[in-house]
Amino acid sequence: MPFSGQNFKVIAISPGIAVGRVQPIRRKGAPGAPVLHEISPEMVPAELERFRQCVRDTREQLIALTQAVRTKLHTEDAGIFDAHLMLVDDLSLTSEVEKRISDNLWPAEYALYDTAEYFVRVFSNIQDEFLRERAADIRDVFDRLMGNLSKQERRKTDRDDRRIIVANSLSPSETVSLDNSRILGFAIETGSATCHTAILARSMRLPAVAGVPAEVINSLSADDKIIIDGFSGRLIVNPDDRTEESYRLRAKSAVEFYHKLERDKRLRPETTDGFEIDLAINIGSADGIAELKRSGASGIGLLRTEFLFLETRTLPDEETQFEIYKKMLIAAEDAPVIVRTMDIGGDKLDNNIFRSSESNPFLGLRGIRLCLYERRDLFETQLRALLRAGVYGNLRIMFPMVSSVLEVLEVRRIISELQARLAEEKKEFLRKPVLGVMIETPAAALMADELGKHVDFFSIGTNDLVQYTMAIDRGNERVAYLYKPAHPAILKLIHTTVAAARKHNIYVSVCGQMAADPELIPLLVGLGVNELSAESGSLPLMRRVIRSISLYDAARVAEAAMASPDAYTSLELSLDLLKRCVPELFTENIAGKERK
Repeated sequence: MPFSGQNFKVIAISPGIAVGRVQPIRRKGAPGAPVLHEISPEMVPAELERFRQCVRDTREQLIALTQAVRTKLHTEDAGIFDAHLMLVDDLSLTSEVEKRISDNLWPAEYALYDTAEYFVRVFSNIQDEFLRERAADIRDVFDRLMGNLSKQERRKTDRDDRRIIVANSLSPSETVSLDNSRILGFAIETGSATCHTAILARSMRLPAVAGVPAEVINSLSADDKIIIDGFSGRLIVNPDDRTEESYRLRAKSAVEFYHKLERDKRLRPETTDGFEIDLAINIGSADGIAELKRSGASGIGLLRTEFLFLETRTLPDEETQFEIYKKMLIAAEDAPVIVRTMDIGGDKLDNNIFRSSESNPFLGLRGIRLCLYERRDLFETQLRALLRAGVYGNLRIMFPMVSSVLEVLEVRRIISELQARLAEEKKEFLRKPVLGVMIETPAAALMADELGKHVDFFSIGTNDLVQYTMAIDRGNERVAYLYKPAHPAILKLIHTTVAAARKHNIYVSVCGQMAADPELIPLLVGLGVNELSAESGSLPLMRRVIRSISLYDAARVAEAAMASPDAYTSLELSLDLLKRCVPELFTENIAGKERK
């Protein structure tokens, strides 16, 4: 085994540690393009019926799978397969396949393959990690359709003992179809903490890592033993006895630690000297609302609405959006739900939405710019749906990529016009909507004092704020070393935003990846933010950090960090506080991870 004893830095996507033998799962005859040949016009009806029967079979399988997930795992995780079912039922998708059969005289297999490649290509080219992962779900649905069409069997394990699943990729349906009792964890090549396979792994309470080099995945056999560390992101191949025993002891103590965190989820997230910080969750689809109660979150800190526009070739009308928002607000009860209007542009491109291409889309019509200057029709439709749905719950509307007070004033003018029209139509609507802006650019942060006069809250999107402040493409590995959220420049911009919010008596949330990083939470607490919003699985650890530190100490650390010369120095200040106040983060190797 060429990699024996080697230690690989990978991506932690589900917490925990697993030590055990490997169960490789590989595709048998990896699917390529079916052979293309024309069919005669007389064969079209039979091919159409064959495809429609395939859709019916797939639908039945997904309904059964959804019911199995509700029984086997958390009920809300079945929403993943509800989304798959929506794809199968999507008339725009099935009509695309049928059109290729009828117009191009293609057999059903090739028509399905060509349609799948189009949808997957659109999502795979998106840089945003959350949305890019939806390509895997689309691929999963099409693979199931193709399997039913060609009568292929899906992958299965062939071992009776408990093992670590190793694969280049795992679709959600493959993940949940595996026998829980025979799995120790997952090690995959492609995926991230936001992919549905990661969500399911966390629901199954199994450790998982992604980003394993393909050459390692492909070289592992059933005779190999590996260690996966879903806390710090490590994979060790064929460890020595001493390393194995060390990790087995750590695995036991880590399980006990996380059980304690779960038991604490109803405790108030407040510092030792009484400063309370709301903990909210970020979701990217309608089914994510079910995570609200399970997580113990105070509300939805970010609902990404891009799924409405990018997962279908037919743009959603007002009634479709209204029903989705209404259902989510009712389900959330009194908890606040912050809905971000469509944040499309940059890496999230769609030919249905954009009327022309841009040479540098990250600096072009992104977010509110697209809504105001090119697709006001879509923006007004979304706002009408939100205003109508807002009477059913605690709705807050947030606008992305704002960089000017003029943009906010224009949005307020549009909302007033829409309210007047809704009143004329005698429709119920939200009279005094709670409006906020995302602070994602240095311009927005520096103009926060002026912006604060016209909005009800700020939400700091640290992912883009770091990218635009440091002038780097956060998806470019060659400059990734510059992506440092603890950089003093970033901290100063956050401090400026918080100061402006306090002056105008409005609250500040942080909804970027920075909010979920235990190493950075002391800095955010010290800067005085009111809310941290992250994926639901991050909340237990975030709560523990907040409850272990004082605002007084955190503020001193934040002040010193802003005055420090670089990101490394400011981060060490935060880590020093954590070592004193939350030492278990280091004994479990959750904080203080290896940094470049």
